[in-house]
Amino acid sequence: MKPHKKLSIYTWILLAFLAIGIVSGLILVRERHLIEVEQERVENIIDYDGLIRSNSYEKRSFTDAVKAAKESGITALAIYDRTLQKEKDAGHIRIYDVNDLEQMQVVGGQPGMTYIGAITGKEAYFKEVQEDLVRRLGADKVNVIETSIGPMIGLAVPSDSLKDMNLGISRLQAQEVSDLGFHVIVRPTNYKGVTVEDVDHVFRRIDGIQGVTGMVFVGKEALGYPLHADRTLEQLEQRNIPLVGIEAINQLQYFPQAGFLEMANANHYKVGRLYSVSKEEVRKLTPGELIQWFYISDIERNIRYNLFPLYEQGVDNRTALETTLFVAKSVTERLEERGFTIGEASIYPVYTPNTLLRVLTMTGVISLGMLTLGQFIRLRRSYLFGIFVVGVLLSVGIYLMTTGTKIVTAWALVAAIAAPVLAMTLVLDCWSKRSHEGLSPWRSTIEAIVYLLVAAAIAAIGGISIAALLGSTQFFMEFALFHGVKLTFVAPVILTAIAYLQRFPIWKGRTISSVRDVKTFITEFVQIDIKVYSLLIVGALAVVAYVFVGRSGHTAGVPVPSWELALRRFLENTMYARPREKEFLIGHPAFMLAAYAVGKRIPMVLHFVLSVAAVIGIASMVETFCHLRTPVYMSIARGYDGILLGIAIGVLAIIAFRFLGYGIRWYQSRGDHHV
Repeated sequence: MKPHKKLSIYTWILLAFLAIGIVSGLILVRERHLIEVEQERVENIIDYDGLIRSNSYEKRSFTDAVKAAKESGITALAIYDRTLQKEKDAGHIRIYDVNDLEQMQVVGGQPGMTYIGAITGKEAYFKEVQEDLVRRLGADKVNVIETSIGPMIGLAVPSDSLKDMNLGISRLQAQEVSDLGFHVIVRPTNYKGVTVEDVDHVFRRIDGIQGVTGMVFVGKEALGYPLHADRTLEQLEQRNIPLVGIEAINQLQYFPQAGFLEMANANHYKVGRLYSVSKEEVRKLTPGELIQWFYISDIERNIRYNLFPLYEQGVDNRTALETTLFVAKSVTERLEERGFTIGEASIYPVYTPNTLLRVLTMTGVISLGMLTLGQFIRLRRSYLFGIFVVGVLLSVGIYLMTTGTKIVTAWALVAAIAAPVLAMTLVLDCWSKRSHEGLSPWRSTIEAIVYLLVAAAIAAIGGISIAALLGSTQFFMEFALFHGVKLTFVAPVILTAIAYLQRFPIWKGRTISSVRDVKTFITEFVQIDIKVYSLLIVGALAVVAYVFVGRSGHTAGVPVPSWELALRRFLENTMYARPREKEFLIGHPAFMLAAYAVGKRIPMVLHFVLSVAAVIGIASMVETFCHLRTPVYMSIARGYDGILLGIAIGVLAIIAFRFLGYGIRWYQSRGDHHV
């Protein structure tokens, strides 16, 4: 064995900066974790109108329905803008046309008019409707007339075009919800030509109501948009009512509502995040699947408001309302088992990492990048150090002169690529230089496990750096995203393949470690004869690559087969954090097989494929931390669980590999015997 080269002073300096960056990153990760564990309260919500409507089809009283809702974990009821139809259905007003008035012998009715009448004991609702109609239509279109059966509102518009028009938030309804012992979630729609007075009117309706724990806009505009959204935010802040955004249907960022992002930015991203499921999706899902969707959303995506959809039909011999409450209760029980509290939702505080620690972490990542670069390019270490110094000065300058988001995201991308690649290149160096001959199978298996653990520990530097650099409220709540997720999967695979070719004589018995070697390789490669089976192999690898890349990243890609969905559900229900299949089914077992096979008599092409596949698991562990909405402890646990499962499957793969080898040798000896 050749003696190891002595490290230069410049390499030691880079390693020192890397160590400082790791320590700084760990401090920030701990700080982030302490913030995340405090956000453990979840608000469970259903629609108040839906509760009343669903209960009307049941035998039990409304009081019993309210009690059942509380027992199932429902802590808040959502109220929406009232409509004439809703007020009529609730028995708060009556709606007439001229024929109705004639039958009641009420004089003064005119054709084409709509008349709204008060109900004895419900006069307050009639007054609210009158105020809302004036605000929506204008005072000149809302006429109050006295009739023999009491006051009426006359509208020169047919009732069919008015009955579903949004009126406004009802103070009386908000008070009803509060009196029932629930929190109130206010869901207003914006006004056409909205004014400051319109915005203030909404908040006057909820002034003095106890337990208003969130405002979630309905429709494609925030209340007050386009000119007075700032007034809405001001009113929310005065009353300490959280601004809440609805998670987008693709589970990424938010449902587009004009003005919401500007309000969130002005509020330093201190908002709530609400999850719900459309009626169309509910029809396709079993209660068990819906329970899993809500549960996973809460623990993995910083969802703290659950708006449970009301079933239209019951399932499993339950009524529609019973089915809805069964889902809510099951989610509640699972969350409480996980350590969550059900009640007024937690809202992430305004948080940005300490500037000095962030800069030191970024400096460590730059050092990591230089050390990785040095594994591929033969540069004097003094030159690498010079590039490092320039990179640090430029990056720190850009960070201090800007908001810092883009520069830290860029270096987080470098960390996501460099860390697993550095881990693999160091392991490949060890495999290429160390003699593994004469090792027993069990010693080789143990060493394979050690190699995997060491590589995972080196790669963890990237995860720590990402979690520290991007650990701010802006990223927690997905107002900023880590871009380049797919690149974090593809680049390590390509770079590991290059590193392997530089270190092992796979191409015609020689390595490819210089520019001249690269030119020769390209020339010879493009001239090789292509056979049909080669095309089939390339096609199969292309399909694998398509699935691998398509299943990665933030956006929807290649569909997940049913068997894999079942496996995911099993792992989600049995482990703290579901590990990724690409880690424990592909990457880690391939890594262990590659480590075990060093020094064994196997085709070098096979060892090359295993080594390249090995980086998939290591890179995936780092990429997990790119999903900033997931609590950092869960990302750590996911990698840990993946390692455990990967080692178990890797050991089984090695045993299978050994038996395959025994079988091949037996078959060969049997053939020799018959010669």
